[in-house]
Order: sequence, then C-alpha cells, then structure tokens
Amino acid sequence: MSKNDALVRFNIKNAKWALKLEDGKYEVPKSYGKISRKIAIEADSNTKKIFGDGECQAYIINDKGKSVVLTTNTLNNEFEQDMGRKMETAKGIASIKQQKVPTFALYFETEGVMPDGRMGILAKSWLYGMKSPTAPSESFEQTTDDINETVYETSFEASGEILKDADGKEYKDEKTKCPVRVWLLTSTPDMPDFDTFGDTVVMPTMRDTKAETTTPNTAEGE
Repeated sequence: MSKNDALVRFNIKNAKWALKLEDGKYEVPKSYGKISRKIAIEADSNTKKIFGDGECQAYIINDKGKSVVLTTNTLNNEFEQDMGRKMETAKGIASIKQQKVPTFALYFETEGVMPDGRMGILAKSWLYGMKSPTAPSESFEQTTDDINETVYETSFEASGEILKDADGKEYKDEKTKCPVRVWLLTSTPDMPDFDTFGDTVVMPTMRDTKAETTTPNTAEGE
C-alpha cells in the first residue's frame, strides 16, 4: 500500500461539468454547486462465454461504457438548460421538451483517510463522453414530524474518450493493436498536476516513456 492509498473513502464534492465543442475540445468547466450527495458508477457491459470440449475457451466482452447516477439536493438550472430541457422565460424557468443530448465531461472529488492518519482530498476524477438523455424526476413530500427534503437523481451515460499517445495520436494497445477507450480518469496527490486537475478537462494521454528514459546530453563542445 502506498502513502496515498486510502484506508477509507467517503464524500463527493466540487462537481463540475464541461460541454464538448464541435472541434473535440471541452469548454471551461462550470460548477454544479454544493449540492452533491452521492454518485454511483456502474459498468454497462455483458459477457458471452464460448464453450468447447466442455470448457469455457473464450470470453466475448461487450463493454458499452458506464452508467452514472448523480444524487443532489436540488437541480442546477444552468446544467438543465445546457442539456436542452429547461429554458429561461420572461416569467421564470420553463421545463420543456428536450431539444438536444449534448456531450460533456463530469468532474468530482472524493475524500479519504490515509494510512498515516491524514484526511483530505484523496482523488479527483473526470468522466468522459457523458450524455444525459432523461430529465430527473421531481417529487415533493409534505413535512410531518420531520422535514422531508427532496433529493434528485440524474442519470448519465459515459461513452468515454479515445486514449492518445504523447504526440497526440491515437494510442493502440501493444497486443491487440486496438484503440483504448477511457471512461474515467482519476488523479491522486502523488501524481503530476494534481492541484490543477479540475481546472480544465484533462484529456487521457499516455506517458512519454521515451522522454523519461532518454538521458539528456549535457556535454559542451566536441
């Protein structure tokens, strides 16, 4: 276990989203507000076993991405407008027939307790190729003995981004020769640029191993 492996992970905070532009880049992230309560990320995949001679000889995996549910205390109207299902009118915010299903990236942070007892931000994460095709349900309950607050669950689908090499070209797995699709990218305090990881959308890129293994020539003259 490294010094940045958590003994306990908890909380979700500082959620943001950034719309994807036509050129493939992402906009400057917008804050979701201090309303996040929970995020659930599940694999959207299935596996087919191929049998021969009475044994499983191979697996065919259909990995379609991630299913994500964000639970919040209230709705962020700016996000709902970006998703094309709300709009500002002269007299208020109107819920409308969804006009579009844009692609965006979703950011969030989690906290933890480290082996040495430290507490704080453990991980910062980006989810890529996100879509929100369905508006969250709204339900209000009368207050009785206790205040019955409303929570909202917004469902997303993550289709990911193609991993690039250090030169910005499409990276392909050395064995399969296939592109690698990244659903989720997470940074921890021991990784480069952790402090600024959430300032802009960090695109998944392979490390430049050639540059790391190359010893610079510091000799002067010949």
